[in-house]
Amino acid sequence: MKYSNLHTHTVFSDGANTPLEMVERAVELGFVSIGFSDHSETPTFSEECMPEVRYGEYAREVRGLAERFEDRISVFCGIEKDILSQIPWELFDYIIGSVHYLTTPDGFSPIDYSLKKQMEYIEVFGKGDKLEYAKRYYEAVAEHAQKSPFQIQGHFDLLNKFGLFDDPDETYVSVALEALDEVLKTVPFIEVNTGAISRGYRTQPYPEDFLLRRILERGGRLVLNGDSHRAEHLDCHYDQSIEMLKKMGFSSIWQLQREGFTEVCI
Repeated sequence: MKYSNLHTHTVFSDGANTPLEMVERAVELGFVSIGFSDHSETPTFSEECMPEVRYGEYAREVRGLAERFEDRISVFCGIEKDILSQIPWELFDYIIGSVHYLTTPDGFSPIDYSLKKQMEYIEVFGKGDKLEYAKRYYEAVAEHAQKSPFQIQGHFDLLNKFGLFDDPDETYVSVALEALDEVLKTVPFIEVNTGAISRGYRTQPYPEDFLLRRILERGGRLVLNGDSHRAEHLDCHYDQSIEMLKKMGFSSIWQLQREGFTEVCI
């Protein structure tokens, strides 16, 4: 099947390649579409985010590529909106909503920087309780989905990037499913995200199997994304992810094409 990737990062934020290089690689791979979703500006960790003053330049460059390559691939201008960000919605074709930070009394704590940072937060602000950390994270995910009208839920269980809950207990599962049910009420699409695989942190995509099963049970719609920070990772683990979804019982995924979000049989 022809693939698409709507979760990509370029030199406008923390990616390694230019938008042009990403489009050229997508064309080589025979993609039906590619979307750009550089990180929105946040009050912290600014080196990983696109400054708000560059949003216009970013949109113009991506739309220029859409015109230049219109006979070979559909190119879309999106953004990955963090819960801490405000964005000019009208600039973008679609929005990925993600939670990368938890607030603390003196600032912010990153979710996906390192296991060490996660444990520091748990010890200082979570009373040494991993489950309290999970509750705060999933509360933020559900809140973001309720307050921001984005189209795609980004890496739903990002807090498990470093294996913090590789052996989840019933309480963790309940907390995660409760948040997922809230997200499914307002967010049209949940992404299957292979980004942590391409960077060597995981062997399976987000979300975990028990979350995917709930999405299937509730009739949720999936978008397959690479969360790609390098052009060579645009289709990382795509074939394997499709096979996994088929074995679970999914019969389709959704792609953004010229006519809008389109259901594609797998």
